[in-house]
Amino acid sequence: MENTLPAPELVTASTREMMPQVSAATASAEELLRSGEPLLAYDTVQQALENWPGDCRLRQLSGLALARSGAVRRANEELQALREEGCIDGETLGILARTHKNLGLAATRKSVKKKHLAAAFEIYSAGYRESVRRDAVADGYYTGINAATVALLLGDIESAHKIAAEVEELCKRAIQEGSQQPGDAYWPQATLAEAALILGEWQKAQECYRAAALLAGRRYGDISSTRHQAKLLLQYLGHSNEWLDEAMHLPPVVVYTGHLIDVPGRVESRFSPELEDTVKADIAERLERLGPVAAYGSAACGADILCLECMQELGGELHIILPFAADNFRAQSVDLRPDGRWGERFEKLLANAKEVLVISQRPPPLGESIFQYSNLIMTGLAKLRAQMLDTSLHGIAVWDGKPAAGEGGTGAIASLWKQSGIPLEHVMVGQNTGSSKPTPPPILHRLPDRSSGTGNTWAFEYKIETMLFADAVGYSRLTEDQIPLFFDCYAGVIAKYNKSSPYKAVHIETAGDGMYMVFDDPGTAAHYALGLSELINKQDWASKGLPADLNVRIGLHCGPVFVGRDPITDQPLYTGNHTSRTARIEPITPPGLVYASSAFAAVAAARGIDSLDFSYIGRTKLAKDYGVLPLYHVKNEEMSSIQ
Repeated sequence: MENTLPAPELVTASTREMMPQVSAATASAEELLRSGEPLLAYDTVQQALENWPGDCRLRQLSGLALARSGAVRRANEELQALREEGCIDGETLGILARTHKNLGLAATRKSVKKKHLAAAFEIYSAGYRESVRRDAVADGYYTGINAATVALLLGDIESAHKIAAEVEELCKRAIQEGSQQPGDAYWPQATLAEAALILGEWQKAQECYRAAALLAGRRYGDISSTRHQAKLLLQYLGHSNEWLDEAMHLPPVVVYTGHLIDVPGRVESRFSPELEDTVKADIAERLERLGPVAAYGSAACGADILCLECMQELGGELHIILPFAADNFRAQSVDLRPDGRWGERFEKLLANAKEVLVISQRPPPLGESIFQYSNLIMTGLAKLRAQMLDTSLHGIAVWDGKPAAGEGGTGAIASLWKQSGIPLEHVMVGQNTGSSKPTPPPILHRLPDRSSGTGNTWAFEYKIETMLFADAVGYSRLTEDQIPLFFDCYAGVIAKYNKSSPYKAVHIETAGDGMYMVFDDPGTAAHYALGLSELINKQDWASKGLPADLNVRIGLHCGPVFVGRDPITDQPLYTGNHTSRTARIEPITPPGLVYASSAFAAVAAARGIDSLDFSYIGRTKLAKDYGVLPLYHVKNEEMSSIQ
């Protein structure tokens, strides 16, 4: 059972004076956690902590959000620090114990596993005894069921059964007293189900899980947490969990795409305005059948806006991804017809969305890479959300079924979904037009050729690439006589690694201790970066006459850049705003780690690179006042078990 206790009464003097603001931030973060949005919850808490850094409840929620997003090691460290500062209420100890339990379950070494599980049991059981002494029913069944679960995992069957039986009585009492609202009644019912699992009461457990799911409503984060715990117990007890998905059903996440409504004067009709009502009804029927938690996509006039409106009518979350700023996007992709009130509908949807993510502030000067990039990001973000909730991802495409002329169109993204195994709901349009021509790519203003004045011309492509920046931590402290050693040893190690590594860059530049690399895909870049970081970390630099703590930090990002040749050096050139963004991630990365942008994580997920694990860091201020960006800690799957 991994629920949370009521908020503690511990507040600082400054917090007490500003209680309305703190309460609002706390309530917002708690609601985001309940709905299964730990990343947004963490960002909300971090913003509030800038003003009230000593608030106990905010710091507890920070730890809980980290734990739910997969950053268990960091959550454990934050909560342990909170405990050492004297915040020893049940909430702090409960979340701390949870992180110990998760670290114990993830550990591969038996000694480490036992250490963390024993620490979790000590905290949970102490909290349980204190709750029983105080006759605190809610605290009692929360700490008690967790103590019983950890006892079972430690092999102490007798203690597990004894505590679980006592917890059953506490849950029955809580339910009979009937003091909870339907949402509040969820936890005693779900705890009753977990106690039944521990006691081997299989039929009763299934009935209780179904009853809990009915009480949960749209608290998908709570359902996900309960399902995770149930699967853990069923695996340990050697029982199938197939029935659990039916008993505690989690709706899917949806990603959508589709054609624009026909612009006036279009020669070959594809999505005529007369089809709007029919198409919207078809979309509504499919969404109603799926009942999704959230929808991810853009907001162009036509299919996008229809999908968003149908989703809003169902009460689901709207996550809108725009390739560039809203005013420019509206001019290029929304205000295309004088009828239909598309602009007004667009603004209303943006105002009601749970999240609006702008990929680039300005439209690109050429090509359609920005639309391809936007498609990858919305697909990846939807996939990451589905993975976090442990549910499925479905695609909806309002599409004429014909191949697109470029990579940014509806046909291209629908094909990617099919190749990735994402179930596709195909809403057909334009089937009676008789046209066999592919959809033309979006028209954007073009970058003029730049003449050197000697007749030579440099033409640039605009392509999605993956970029890596790395620098040596400790280079500035080298003495003059250590500089040659650095290039002979440190740079020499990297040179050998580059030759032997199967993960090859398409472009490399160096400047002093810094290195800029370009890769064709995020998987290759990530595996190269992780291998390099591991190699640098295990070197004995002191034996080579260099500082013992010499290290490397690496930043990764993915986005469209200009590709051409440098007119001064005549060497390949990969540059643009996304190159600069990558360069600002690297300086704030801790030594020995690899950090990446949320765009990198999303593109990797969209392209089905499953060998990587991304642990959310939060919205982080970039170097040189370059703004704030959501960042992830990149790890291999095996590395993620200890994070």
